[in-house]
Amino acid sequence: MIRMVIESRLENVSLIGGAVRGIAENLSIDSMGSYHLELCVVEAVTNVIKHAYHLEAGHSVELEILIQTDRLTFKVNDSGDSMDISKISSLQFDPSNVKTLPERGMGTFILKSLMDEVGYEIVKGRNVLTMSKSIKTRAPSA
Repeated sequence: MIRMVIESRLENVSLIGGAVRGIAENLSIDSMGSYHLELCVVEAVTNVIKHAYHLEAGHSVELEILIQTDRLTFKVNDSGDSMDISKISSLQFDPSNVKTLPERGMGTFILKSLMDEVGYEIVKGRNVLTMSKSIKTRAPSA
């Protein structure tokens, strides 16, 4: 397991993104898969800073990365305001019709679209967003 902790500042999110990209490259995940993983983790961490901590610096955002032979699991932990999961799970729109796109809640739609599993729970007073993805690594080039 890899564990990273950043301060709740938007300028620190790129550090998380770079780490996820580096891990994906090290595992020889194809470029699109790598991009999807980075996008989802960056979206989740950004949402914590914006919505759980209301852009207030000085709080910690923790990312745990569990690497298995066929799966990557990311856990984003924070102690800010909890998500109202009922609003997110009821999000309905037609992605092909721009007029129906909501102004908020698209981040969760992206996570659910690109990851195999997305879960949210509160554990010992901490919010935990868990995302996992089956991975296929590229064959090493000869």
